[in-house]
Amino acid sequence: MKFRRMILNLALLFITGFLWLIGFFYILQVTTSEHLEYPLVVGLLGITVGGTVICGTQIMYFLHKILQLIINHHAFSQGAITLVKKVRRNIGIISLCFIFALPFFFTAAQADDAPGVVLLGFAVVCTPFAIYILSQIIEDLFISAFNLQKDHDLTV
Repeated sequence: MKFRRMILNLALLFITGFLWLIGFFYILQVTTSEHLEYPLVVGLLGITVGGTVICGTQIMYFLHKILQLIINHHAFSQGAITLVKKVRRNIGIISLCFIFALPFFFTAAQADDAPGVVLLGFAVVCTPFAIYILSQIIEDLFISAFNLQKDHDLTV
């Protein structure tokens, strides 16, 4: 069990590091570029990257706290439900931030005369929304498990 806990914590740390690396490379690319061809598109993509890095880091922190609650046998507590709600809220913010990436995909499709890039862009933008729906289901499951545990504790 201790090994799995360590692997999960390392995975959360690795994902957080990857998010920050993407943000760093984006900032590095924008600041070292001599001339931005589409500054509005780059700015909107910056909103997407920045929102994803900030909210993604918060999500990883909340997931770490949920993991600590699971380790301490408080998985279905009010604190866990609060953390799951915070995770869902941040996933919703990331989903909204990804909408700002659409002009980037339209511009890339026009530059390369490749309409498939727009479809790829829609798939990339729709993915966080699907994850948001999944997080809503997980939140409902946590609430149901908390209520069942509370009822079970009252009957025993």
